[in-house]
Amino acid sequence: MQGASKITSPERFIKKKRVVIFADGHPSIFTKMKNTNNMIQTEDANRRKKGQFYTPTLFADHAHKMISEQFGEDWKEKFIVWDNCCGTKNLTRDYSFNELYCSTLEEAELHISERYNREATSFQFDFLNDSLDKLPQGLKDALENNKPIIFFINPPYATACNMGANEDTKGQGATATMISEKMVVNKLGNASNNLYAQFLYRIAEIKKQYNLTDIHICLFSPTLFLTGGKYKAYRNYFLNEFAFNNAVQFKASHFADVADNWGISFSIWNNGETTDKSKFDYSLIDNIEGEIEVVGQKTIYNIDNEKTAKDWQKEPIKGVKVVEKPTMSSGLVIKEGKNCKTKIADNALGCYLNVANNVEHNATFVALYSSADSSNANGISILPQNFDRIMANFASRKLIDCTWVNSKDEYLAPNEEHSKYQEFVNDSIVYSLFHSASNQSSLRQVEYKGKNWDIKNEFFFMSKDEVIDLANENNLDFTYNDARVSNERYVYTKLQEIELSQEAKAVLDKAIELTKMSFKYRELFNDERPEYQILNWDCGWYQIKGMLKDFMPNELKEFNELYKALAEKMRPMVYELGFLK
Repeated sequence: MQGASKITSPERFIKKKRVVIFADGHPSIFTKMKNTNNMIQTEDANRRKKGQFYTPTLFADHAHKMISEQFGEDWKEKFIVWDNCCGTKNLTRDYSFNELYCSTLEEAELHISERYNREATSFQFDFLNDSLDKLPQGLKDALENNKPIIFFINPPYATACNMGANEDTKGQGATATMISEKMVVNKLGNASNNLYAQFLYRIAEIKKQYNLTDIHICLFSPTLFLTGGKYKAYRNYFLNEFAFNNAVQFKASHFADVADNWGISFSIWNNGETTDKSKFDYSLIDNIEGEIEVVGQKTIYNIDNEKTAKDWQKEPIKGVKVVEKPTMSSGLVIKEGKNCKTKIADNALGCYLNVANNVEHNATFVALYSSADSSNANGISILPQNFDRIMANFASRKLIDCTWVNSKDEYLAPNEEHSKYQEFVNDSIVYSLFHSASNQSSLRQVEYKGKNWDIKNEFFFMSKDEVIDLANENNLDFTYNDARVSNERYVYTKLQEIELSQEAKAVLDKAIELTKMSFKYRELFNDERPEYQILNWDCGWYQIKGMLKDFMPNELKEFNELYKALAEKMRPMVYELGFLK
């Protein structure tokens, strides 16, 4: 199955008692759907692995309406229409066309959809691999004679490696095609691993090969090809060949049973060059009681000619040498493995996991650690030189939840001259100390690659003298001795030098209060949960919070309310300072 407009809704099959046939591994072998639920689940899983989502009738109808508004009600008669990833013809099945071509990778889909668009020339064709010599003669003639043509498509959305919210679109090898190889040769970057980008590339190549002058693309797709930092070279190519006309965006969950915190768009592109290649105005639409309605407006943007927040935070440590250190998968777990590739500076305060540069990955792939992170090679050394920038960027990402509207929004270097910039930085230090993705911790004698390591928590927020006094009061000899031979931690010293907002100070004061109040439980908690190493003097909030959950849950709730107030105060500043547009 190649196209994304592929699988008719299972409910429609069941309600109308149709006999459904699926391919069984070989083009000539088919199996009737005897167990409807099992077959649907299997086929749906296969589709989602390939990034294929059928187009619901309501959204297909809206696409037809938009095309009619741009090209006239008679566009189905005036234009050659080619759905080159037609699947079971969800885009075209309810309409008649003067000259329609429907092609798909899977022969089985042509059998499933043979009752639809009988006027069409339907044929098996691998759009990303096959030679154009295999096209039907009528379509060849149309291309050779420069007839007006619309590519009306919903291609698969798979990428070779897609992390995070869009797990449903992970390609796992599906993107290795002849077109991908050409894109690599032409140095089009990550777009070569993206199937819908490959479809658009080949359409552009067909345009150039046949010198087509009245060619248009009507496309269902995510918007990453317009926004992603690693798609810059691809954008330079595509936007010089096609001019942006019009677009809408809606929740991906309207297409299939997937998360609704990412969006799918329908966009119309004409032959020509896009004038403004950095921003694109979209209407936001939704299904309101069975009708498509506009619910807002959105400017989709890229920052090709601006400094990214990811680059900005690395500037002060450019050229710093890195070494191998224990890699952590949480505040407590040291993890070894071939995928644990992160290295950090020998004198690093910690490590910042910072995958990609857009809102989509904020929830899952943004975190802080006291040593190297184990997830991948995206960790950044945290040093005094870039500490403020890391804290501010961490906060700017964690403060913003991913939605279907903002998932592809890119982060920029902020306006450091803004009157509120330093206030945001200072508050970000406190915000970062106590976030659930702040895995800062203190560990002693942990084993990593045959060697024992001590991991200091440079993010501890109290002085060693305070802890020594608390250890004395509670007869904790290990904690006393651990603190006595240590230096003050970096963040404690930093906090003595800065001014905090009222909200940030309330959070920090409460954290210190709870740390002191809970000291009497440390020995007991250590007996029950030794993996927390709660007797270490510089325990991080990750460790302290584990104890508070068991012994002081009500007080922890009070703290969480103060922390929520700090977040609400800071959130608008992400936009005011220019981290996001």
